[in-house]
This record gives sequence, C-alpha cells and structure tokens, in this order.
Amino acid sequence: MERRLDDRRAGRACTVTGTADFTATDDDDVLAYAEVGTLTGDGQPSAAVERHLTLHDDGAPGVLVRFADGREYVRLELSGGYAEGVHHCAPDTYRITVRVDDDDAWTETWHVTGPAKDYTAVTRYRRRT
Repeated sequence: MERRLDDRRAGRACTVTGTADFTATDDDDVLAYAEVGTLTGDGQPSAAVERHLTLHDDGAPGVLVRFADGREYVRLELSGGYAEGVHHCAPDTYRITVRVDDDDAWTETWHVTGPAKDYTAVTRYRRRT
C-alpha cells in the first residue's frame, strides 16, 4: 500500500508505504485488518506507523468497519465497486470513498476537515503477487 497525505493546514505532504493484511478471526463474520508502514516526507525523520481495524458482516448491507477498540468507524457498501461513508469524530469530519480499480487493486480517499484538520489522504492498495 502507498498513501499520500496532503495537509493543507500545515502546508506539507508526506507518504506512507507498507503492507496491509486481512486475516481471518475466530468469528466467521469478522476480518482483522492490519496496516504497517513507514511515514516519510517534509524533511522529517521516518517513523513507523500502524493501523488496526476489524471488518464485520453484521447482516446489514455492506461491511461495518470498526476501530481496534470496537468503536464504529464507517459502513461501506461496495457491491457496485464504489462506496462513500462519513465518520464524525467531533469536531472533525472524515469523508471516505473507496473505489475498486480492478480485481487486484483499490483506492481509498479520506477528506478530513474540522477546526484543527484539513487534509486529504489517498491510499492505493494492490494485491501482493
């Protein structure tokens, strides 16, 4: 995976490169998602970053994405190859889009706005060969 973050408020950009893995859990209706990467850019030292989520098939349309601590993040319905979702983390708003590019790749875009945040993050995922 490769992510580009453009922080308009701070006037800087950075990238994250790494891996993203989906892993089965003991619950057949839940997948674990783990992202591990390196943040670089804007003349700063590189930093290790991680993100952990769970994806739930709870019977409702789409997939419910939760943070690792169980809080709800967003619901995404991708049957048409494209999904939009909104996550409110007061006072900020995360607008998320996911687009399936082909059988082996997809793109996720976040537009984050609020009193202290104004950035866009575009992540491209590609299946490892």
